[in-house]
Amino acid sequence: MGNGHGAFSALSAEERAAALVDVRTLARLESDAPADSTVWIGAGRIDRRPVLLALTDGHRRGGTIGIADAHRLAELTGAAATGAPAAIIVCWDTGGVRVEEGPVALAAASAVGVALARLSLTGTPLISVVSGPRGCFGAPSVMAALSQLVVMTEDARWGLTGPRLLRSGTEPVAEHAGLAATSAANRLKAGHTDVVVPDSPLAIREEIIAFLDRRGRRGNLLRAIDQSAVRLSALRKSIESERRRRTAPPSGRRRDLLRFSFRGHWRPAQPVLRRGLVHAAWGTLDGKPALGIIIGYEGARGAGVGIDEASAVVEMVRHAALASQDAPAPILTFLFCQGHAIDIAQERHGLQRALAECLRTMVAARLLGHPLLCVLGGGAYGAAYLAFAAPSHRVLAMKGTTVAPMAPKVLAAFRSLRGIREAPETPPDLAELIPEIRMVESVIRLPTALREELDGLLQSVQPAPRRARRSNRRSAPSQS
Repeated sequence: MGNGHGAFSALSAEERAAALVDVRTLARLESDAPADSTVWIGAGRIDRRPVLLALTDGHRRGGTIGIADAHRLAELTGAAATGAPAAIIVCWDTGGVRVEEGPVALAAASAVGVALARLSLTGTPLISVVSGPRGCFGAPSVMAALSQLVVMTEDARWGLTGPRLLRSGTEPVAEHAGLAATSAANRLKAGHTDVVVPDSPLAIREEIIAFLDRRGRRGNLLRAIDQSAVRLSALRKSIESERRRRTAPPSGRRRDLLRFSFRGHWRPAQPVLRRGLVHAAWGTLDGKPALGIIIGYEGARGAGVGIDEASAVVEMVRHAALASQDAPAPILTFLFCQGHAIDIAQERHGLQRALAECLRTMVAARLLGHPLLCVLGGGAYGAAYLAFAAPSHRVLAMKGTTVAPMAPKVLAAFRSLRGIREAPETPPDLAELIPEIRMVESVIRLPTALREELDGLLQSVQPAPRRARRSNRRSAPSQS
């Protein structure tokens, strides 16, 4: 091991990598990284086993991830896809996606999150290390929760929303309460992290070696979706005692966006699940099975998704995966919510883990051969975009839709604390930064165009061969 002395979080990214791997085995995977880069990537051996490493450096720009940094992380996931490392180790010391670089940074970082989920589902173990007082926040907190092993140092913090931005209902909470909710002690007590260790390279390395010694074979994709549903059910139960009443939906009749968007082609069936901001229905599109998911009714664009919404989406995707094993059904998602919930109860009970289960489930469905189409309306921000939109084959947008690392209210509060300037608008070439994803305007107002998009998607996606598992079919989701 390279450097076993001193606090792990006090070291630079490269020094932390050297402190974890066997002596003289560390190699940098890039040679042209700028001096102010916040991400370092490399390869080495831990206990003689080959690993890939990515480390964000909180000593530089708060460890935030911009466009170039996300592309650097993508180099690592590409190397993992072509090689066979014993694990990918990501050491997080980051304040999240770089707000001043706007939607392009979110898009590029989301592509990395999708790639990490894919690797973890197809056999490459992920290990996350969250260290130091900066810890891990924003969209990267969801990526960290994808890991099979999460190690936190004693003074680290991990959460979606910064402690000073959390609220209880409509009121801001005291900073000390936000710090407690995101602390390593709370994450360990709630079961969100696997282990908390001293801020020491040796302690972290020992946990990594123990994990590599005991890791088992990967399960299949249907089992992975089952496991996500089970974990989300546990998260829902944990928050029941602190559940707060959501804003009542607007009065009057709501449009059925699935009927409207496909004009006579869509027929709802059972099950139908309404929970929180989610309205999901199993149905038929031109007589063939399909799943429709609406997240956020049109009059509730200021609301954010929480654990309830995450569990509802996973339950319905699980139903689709089990009910259409021989011919994977399309999954159509309409995303109207502007971001994730910033309520302290949601944070305390592990919202970042809930959204990670959504991301994992959507990627698993894609790997199973389900065509995924997502339509954005109003705004799509931060972790909500990562979890619900980024895994899709196609991401379309209604006219006027914006994409940004943070929801407007949260971004305004963040700027007031940090003095960050306005983020730029979504550029027209966003699709080039997210492989296999493109954005289109006005599709909801042009049902024919939306139908053509889906037809093109169905022609381009070749369903993966799947072994029938009828004996493993489950009952329909509850209507709670």
